[in-house]
Amino acid sequence: MSSSAAKPTVAYLLKSFPRLSETFILNEILGLEKLRIQLEIFSLRRPTAEPSHPGVSEMKSSVTYIPSLSWSLWPGALAQLIWSHLVVLLTDTRRYFTTARLYFRVKGASRFEDFLQAPHLARRLRRKEITHLHAHFANVPTTVAELVHHLIGIPFSFTAHAKDIYLTAPSELERKIRSATAVLTCTAHNQQYLAQLAEPGRSIHLAYHGVDVERFGAAPCLRSTEISQVPLILSVGRFCEKKGFEYLIRACRRLAYRGYTFRCQIVGYGELQDKLERLIIDLGLQQFVSLLGKKKQDQLAALYTQARMFVLPCIVTDQGDRDGIPNVLIEAMASEVPVVSTDISGISELVTHAQTGLLVKQRDPHALADAMELLLLHSDLRRRLAQNGRKSVLDKFTLNASVRHVHDILSSVLTTMSQPSASQSQLTVTEF
Repeated sequence: MSSSAAKPTVAYLLKSFPRLSETFILNEILGLEKLRIQLEIFSLRRPTAEPSHPGVSEMKSSVTYIPSLSWSLWPGALAQLIWSHLVVLLTDTRRYFTTARLYFRVKGASRFEDFLQAPHLARRLRRKEITHLHAHFANVPTTVAELVHHLIGIPFSFTAHAKDIYLTAPSELERKIRSATAVLTCTAHNQQYLAQLAEPGRSIHLAYHGVDVERFGAAPCLRSTEISQVPLILSVGRFCEKKGFEYLIRACRRLAYRGYTFRCQIVGYGELQDKLERLIIDLGLQQFVSLLGKKKQDQLAALYTQARMFVLPCIVTDQGDRDGIPNVLIEAMASEVPVVSTDISGISELVTHAQTGLLVKQRDPHALADAMELLLLHSDLRRRLAQNGRKSVLDKFTLNASVRHVHDILSSVLTTMSQPSASQSQLTVTEF
């Protein structure tokens, strides 16, 4: 018996790894390794030139990058992909052509590169005798996982998060849920939505993200001296529309107009960088608001200890994009920082208004400024919300509890799916 047969391996499929904005995936990998699930990481893209969290160096799992047309030496990558197609085609010609025919006849299945990469990943998994494939995000990674499943019969599961759910066609999600052996998601709001698409009796597993409460712990010494400091309003996230940073900046304009002295620091990067910088200048807020760029987790942990409050005014975009439960909110609460956010999506599963934080309506800078002003004025309210917020994280959102739950789900899948049944490996027209 081979070592891989003795100890089943789960392949983790990601779009790009590592990514600074996807710390929750790195933490999950590290936690599963500690619980002795054997992993191999596969990434469909190479990461951009950005700093990596220190935890990347702690990983035991190997990372394999699947060739793609975005590689700088793309002729070589293309040759590898074409060779993999030939091998899979000759191994099981009927399955290959049936998968191709069904994939390209589906309305909206227009990403040729998904199909181009799938046979290469299939060959890698078969060569390594990997028994299960798990994809993070219900869009591109799960599409590739589904294709691999149909090409070689390997069972797959996936975790759905936020944008990947609400910007994917319901019919596509329904098909993927039906094909997968297990589906996880990170909020009850998402769980309810996906359950409506699933066939009767099909479970959608709720697996909240968690944070390392030792890394993001309260700092009493700094809390006791905060009154003598210029208040720091902190926010963290990618500079994209759904984070609502425009409304935070406009709320800061209202606070400044009311005569408050404060610093607002926004950590992040993204496509809206120039727009946010112009807005700060147009509103004359250069002495109040600054964009800090990218930060690693240890740097963020230090910033949380200095913050008077943490504000993240998330919105639902016109296209339907939204957050689930932003991990930075959990980190801030674990750090005993009072939080202000909006009552959308799964945020109210983390923040209970006036008990563990403050929630306001989305796209309302006036209400946001009022909530921030309330925290600036009332230290007793800050203290109560901060303490309750940390307790809530300790009760429901620790990394250990989160990883243990994912571990149990994957372990169950490995136990029940060690040998794919005929119904799982047989291609039918209705599956695509």
